[in-house]
Amino acid sequence: MAVAVFGEALFDLIEAPAGDIIACIGGSPFNVARSFVRQGVPCTYVAPFSTDRYGQKLFDYAQAEGIQLPPGNRSELLTSLALVYTDESGQPDYNLYRSQVADLDVDPAKLLGLIPEDITLFHTGSLALVPSMVETLEYTFKALKNKGVKISVDVNMRKGVVQDNQAYIDAVNTLVTYADIVKVSDEDLSLLGESGNPLDAANRLLSRLNNAIVLLTEGADGATVMTHDYHSHLPVYAPEKFIDAVGAGDTFFSAFLSEYLRLGGFSNDASEKTTIAALRFGLMAATINVQRKGCQPPAAAEVRKALQTV
Repeated sequence: MAVAVFGEALFDLIEAPAGDIIACIGGSPFNVARSFVRQGVPCTYVAPFSTDRYGQKLFDYAQAEGIQLPPGNRSELLTSLALVYTDESGQPDYNLYRSQVADLDVDPAKLLGLIPEDITLFHTGSLALVPSMVETLEYTFKALKNKGVKISVDVNMRKGVVQDNQAYIDAVNTLVTYADIVKVSDEDLSLLGESGNPLDAANRLLSRLNNAIVLLTEGADGATVMTHDYHSHLPVYAPEKFIDAVGAGDTFFSAFLSEYLRLGGFSNDASEKTTIAALRFGLMAATINVQRKGCQPPAAAEVRKALQTV
């Protein structure tokens, strides 16, 4: 049940209410890797860390968390930064610093060589889904699918990632076609140029995928799991005290994937009941996360205990 994760590890520079800046470890794929480990799923993070000061902090943190790292996977390029602002509802907005960054310092052969042979699932998404990475990720996806490895992709689009927005959209649309599970939010669909009802837009995405699952998240309106055979929607679990939504989507998806793996979800006879159980698990994990400052994914036992109270 081992997994590998590729994508950005960065520092979120979060603006506090008084105007102070708090530096927190983040990056959607790195958050997912952190959450996998806390869920008890062995995880290898395969994007390079910078040799700069922030890169060393990320490297040390990953080791302390129990994330497995390929030996010598470092880069002389810089660690990426994200300025994070939260509005009155606690929703995050970002200004990204992504030019010549360490986590994209790979080529196709190198990336494939960093991935362990025994993984069940390869996860990527977010700021890795850019035009410059299409060749590398397509090469990797094809090789992994030939080995029977499943692929999960979190669309998680961000404004201003690259100057050519249409090229960005095209890259995302190309890369998701390789996925076995895709997470997409209503905001992602809008940034992809979709309009109208998010459920209809997610259906259009599903129609382009081959025997895949789409997870549609709509913030406070809950989440829907969609396959070619069924759609199932669940509401969110209301938090006792909402702090912020930073990392909530990452926590939700990684917890869903962890439970889905534990329940044998990728087997040929996986049922709708299995998928809904994983969806419920992911939603509760996200609720626990939003009661904490920044992204702090819960352990599996903590999620199970919380589910017993609802």
